[in-house]
Amino acid sequence: MQEQVWHVAFLYFSRAMRFRSPLLATALLLVACSTHRFVASSHPNGKPEVVIYMKGEGDEAQKVMEKVYYPNGQLEYVGRFANGVENGEWLYYYENGTKKYLEVWENGVENGVHLDYSPDGQVYRELHYEKGKLIREVDRSKH
Repeated sequence: MQEQVWHVAFLYFSRAMRFRSPLLATALLLVACSTHRFVASSHPNGKPEVVIYMKGEGDEAQKVMEKVYYPNGQLEYVGRFANGVENGEWLYYYENGTKKYLEVWENGVENGVHLDYSPDGQVYRELHYEKGKLIREVDRSKH
């Protein structure tokens, strides 16, 4: 199914470029690559709690991003996926919108420097990961 969508998009893209319409060609490619937003659950007040972003159609669809919200509508965290697993930066927030945590994932495994923030927005701890193993912890609250 997705191969058919790409084929049709490519045909329209080719025609648009032949008529020297790069704007139309770009718009067609963006539609073919679109991400779909789904509200997976809502808080009792009706505001979204979990929002999932999927790319692709039907059985080929893959989750590419997840956002979770506090009942007041403030973002609690946002994380990205690649090939069905956590990948890239995941950001967590306090209910007032201040950063709480920053995690870095690579192919479903923690990797790189994670930062923990105090409610005033200052980094108080660094966690250094290599391929899922915590190799070093730095307490920055004592500096």
